[in-house]
Amino acid sequence: MKIAQMLLTYLQTHPTAYHRIPREAQNVVAFRLPDTVIFPYQQQLFPNDRLEATRVDDDFIQQEPALIAWLANLIDPDEPPVPQSLWLTLSHVTQAHANFIEVSFE
Repeated sequence: MKIAQMLLTYLQTHPTAYHRIPREAQNVVAFRLPDTVIFPYQQQLFPNDRLEATRVDDDFIQQEPALIAWLANLIDPDEPPVPQSLWLTLSHVTQAHANFIEVSFE
């Protein structure tokens, strides 16, 4: 399972496990997840106290329409955006004992 699919599927299927982080941008949705939730490659995925941004493979948008629709509805339920590309930004905020996940629609 690819990283983006694994993380976003977890968030979608475990809505009580995370908190949404309000963002000013109209193309972004962000989540705070306790760092007690463990993922494969945890330390590489969530670098300590720094952001790691990665462009998700272009085929993800076509292969995961349900996840894209879910994210789009979180961004704007009245007019869900349609992404041309997707960016995933991850970090482990050590002082907050939390993992930060941000998805940007471009």
